[in-house]
Amino acid sequence: MKKQTIAIIALVIAQIFWGASYLMSDFALKVFPAATLVSIRISIAAIVLGIVGLVTGQLKKIEFRDWKYFLLAAFAEPFVYFLCEAEALNHVSPTIASVMLSFIPLLTPIFAFFFLKEKVTLMNVLGIVVSVVGVLMIILDGGELSADVLGILLLFIAVLASIVYTLVLRKIPERYNTLTVVFFMFCTSLLFFVPTMLVRELPQVMAIDWAADNTWNAFGAIVGLALSASCIAFLFFSYGVRTIGPTRANVFNNIQPGVTAILAWIIGAIGLYQAALQCEAINKSFVVCVKEAAPEWIMIWGIVVVVAGMFISQMNVKQQILKFKVIMLSKIIKEDYIVQSRRFIDNANKILLTGHISPDGDSLGATLGLYHLLKQLGKDVTVMVPNRYPAFFSWMPGIDKVFVMEENKTEAVKVIKESDLIFCIDYNTLDRVNGMKPLIEQSKAKKIMIDHHLDPNINCDVVISHPEVSSASELAFRFMCRMGFYQEVSLESAECIYTGMMTDTGGFTYNSNSPEIYIIIKALLEKGVDKDAIYNKVFHTYSEDRLRLLGYCLNKMEIIPECNAAIIVLTQEELQRFNYKVGDTEGIVNMPLQIENVNKSVLVREDKTQIKLSFRSQGDVAVNTMAEKFGGGGHKNAAGGESNQSMAETLDKLRRILRGL
Repeated sequence: MKKQTIAIIALVIAQIFWGASYLMSDFALKVFPAATLVSIRISIAAIVLGIVGLVTGQLKKIEFRDWKYFLLAAFAEPFVYFLCEAEALNHVSPTIASVMLSFIPLLTPIFAFFFLKEKVTLMNVLGIVVSVVGVLMIILDGGELSADVLGILLLFIAVLASIVYTLVLRKIPERYNTLTVVFFMFCTSLLFFVPTMLVRELPQVMAIDWAADNTWNAFGAIVGLALSASCIAFLFFSYGVRTIGPTRANVFNNIQPGVTAILAWIIGAIGLYQAALQCEAINKSFVVCVKEAAPEWIMIWGIVVVVAGMFISQMNVKQQILKFKVIMLSKIIKEDYIVQSRRFIDNANKILLTGHISPDGDSLGATLGLYHLLKQLGKDVTVMVPNRYPAFFSWMPGIDKVFVMEENKTEAVKVIKESDLIFCIDYNTLDRVNGMKPLIEQSKAKKIMIDHHLDPNINCDVVISHPEVSSASELAFRFMCRMGFYQEVSLESAECIYTGMMTDTGGFTYNSNSPEIYIIIKALLEKGVDKDAIYNKVFHTYSEDRLRLLGYCLNKMEIIPECNAAIIVLTQEELQRFNYKVGDTEGIVNMPLQIENVNKSVLVREDKTQIKLSFRSQGDVAVNTMAEKFGGGGHKNAAGGESNQSMAETLDKLRRILRGL
């Protein structure tokens, strides 16, 4: 069952429990004052959740920087929300209370739009309006609503508190599971509830007759509230919000009035029947009592309208069309490979995603894009690269989780040995992972390759190799969608995928003529990707040294007119002169292609142990065959190679290759 479907089921169950809670609270308030009721309720819930968390090992330590979210959320709900709700029930009926609080979905999109930049669709608005109409139908009584003004005001404050809670909940990092979030919010809320109870209600609490039956009945109602409406409902609702977002999740609040009304009807029928028995009206059956207690047809139709509105709000026509288009992308990956990969993922305990040496945007984009999805699926995942990535990729979501082998070789060996599934992403030979090569070769883990370079040469159980695809990131996205996880692709994953596609196509200036690329781009934008911001983060973060290096390269480049080629050479001494850092030469090889009649460009960079060559071309000019003569390869318009000869020998060989000699 998909994560979003589970979230919807969880939200429905939460609302059923909350719909019943108004009746239980109304009963308990006949004995216990509001703050006392909620304090007991929250304390019981916290104890139960704490025991469950300790037994299952799910409770996580909260980092100091995140406590602000927990404090704010706890103050909003449970404290303000529960206190206002409980106090309001002294002034209005349970049905009126449930109706008032069902207006939460109407206001949530407005707040989510301004504070979370969450998109609000026409279907969202239409669904909410329809639900509100249904809610009003439920409580319609001769066209008038009867309620205490103070009660309405308290309920309005509760509505605002619930919205704040929902928005803050969305800001709590995903590393905290739902049980941890709810447990610590309950514990934190007691910091507010207990002093309030002691200041406002201590004399009333001391006056409670604990010998009376109704006291223990009321206490039983509080225990029921703690277990159902606090423990289960809060866990389920928090999971729903974190999965599908506050706007969609809060729409389910519209179920509450219907639940409350139906339960009130059932209780009313039972009350009538019991009264009939006491009056010895033997002829008055339970069926008759049910009919007499039955709600008006306007209420029944109101419940139907509420449910209809809820379903409408979940619909997004544009999203459904886009989802269909994504599904209908040419299925270049064989179905057998998808089935096999899915089985490997399901059975894996520790998954390792590996990228190539000198990781570029595509390598990082594909690995991190898949990393975020697998984490969402609850998998233990590690991303590993041989050496440090360029600084201008340090903003990418999850980049801080990337394991750099050369910085901790001992731990890297351990991670590879413990992995039972290894992904080889954006490389076609193990020669491109340096020190990781023997460890991957020796590993008994299942292996999956996702790559777009020619001639794959890695012994993998599943080889997904498609040189016709623009980037490994595009291929990774297709892979995720083919497995049925389009809906689960998060904004973080989408940002990584887009970065990889953008950088490996030169901002979509080459290897990007396929119309399907732009269907994928649209799908990523619909996830919330800000393409302009990503472009600026990657290409507009030059240091002064890097920009001066670029100018130096353009000044010293060699043009070979008869070959329509340009060569840029950088020695170690020159690189050091400009305080070279990893990634500083990224993109320089593309610059000469802006010159008229130049269709081939080569950057020759002296490394500590060898010479690196980067090839770029335009149109039908293939440079991968040139790169192959330097032990490398790649795509027709973008390739790379290496040389162990001297600089002079390397340049002599390069010029002969360019001249076709």
